Amino acid sequence: MISKSNPVQRLLQWVWPSGLAENSLRSQQNSLLRMIAVAHSQQLDLATVIDNLSAEYPGVYGRKLQNLKRWIAAGSSLGAALLHTPGVLSADDTLAIQCGQETGTLGETLEFLLAKNEPSDESNGATILGTTLMYVVATFFFAILVAVFCLVFIVPTVLEMFEEFELEVPPLMFALAAASDDAIIGLPIFIALGVGLLFLFLSADVRRLFWNSPLARLLPTRKMHQSAGLLRLLALPSGIDRAVAPTLTAAAQYHPDRNCRQRLLQARTDSLSDHDVWFQLSKQGLISKNQGEQLGLIRHPQLRQWTLCTLADQTAQRANAKSETWARTIQHVPVILLSFFVGWIVIAVMQTLTQLVESLA
Repeated sequence: MISKSNPVQRLLQWVWPSGLAENSLRSQQNSLLRMIAVAHSQQLDLATVIDNLSAEYPGVYGRKLQNLKRWIAAGSSLGAALLHTPGVLSADDTLAIQCGQETGTLGETLEFLLAKNEPSDESNGATILGTTLMYVVATFFFAILVAVFCLVFIVPTVLEMFEEFELEVPPLMFALAAASDDAIIGLPIFIALGVGLLFLFLSADVRRLFWNSPLARLLPTRKMHQSAGLLRLLALPSGIDRAVAPTLTAAAQYHPDRNCRQRLLQARTDSLSDHDVWFQLSKQGLISKNQGEQLGLIRHPQLRQWTLCTLADQTAQRANAKSETWARTIQHVPVILLSFFVGWIVIAVMQTLTQLVESLA
């Protein structure tokens, strides 16, 4: 719990995006998941348990917990309450709990989620995003400081020297001087917008809204992440020797992506048996054709569950590796663009000083 004698830390946790001041968002979500599982297994009052947990997180996540507590206290089901408090759990965990309630396997679902979520404290994608953003921001600010120093101190001094000696200003320096006034005026606005966008993108709610938007369908790893989540979701009924079809129907009702809901429903209505489900899922593009063929051949429940979990982990790892490759590539684009401006300043200053020395000689 945060000490009351540290108001600065309390303020940071209150206004900063969840997970930046102290605990990562993933560890906060795992704590909530554990409390929900304990309350369900021991028949405790869930609203009271969530209220006690919210005292540990006085920031953005704590406010989400308070909202969740109000829904539970008002008599809402756990699945509906999670639907009204997006981000309090991950989208995959929320969908799994909703499907567990729909199929009457909530206790088994919570145990399964705890077993799968416990080893990972923070998602790899968030680490990649944070590293990339910090690299770009640090490079940008360093380049901006160099540019501001040159524009404010060096360029006016050089222009005064040329004016004093009645020399013609080189074209690059003349263009730089003409653009420096507008650049200096617009620079604070540019920095303010950049910092604002950075804080927005670091917010879990903003990233979640972007991930659920139609624009996110252009991301190369979105389909892989959805496939991994679906494979992990269907692992639970497979492991306890229950039909997959009811979970698939529930997923078609509650999945956050409308296009995915339509394809899940189509796969459910077209499947003739539990073994045919995997072929229909691959036909709809929700899993790969190879995965569908492998799963359709497995008859033993425990073996199918292990295979589903393994395929889900492998798919998620490939998606994270692909995201890292894209992030490492894209992070250099703004730096290269900014380097042209800094290079322009350096070349203009060096060309001007060279011409000044030659003229005086």
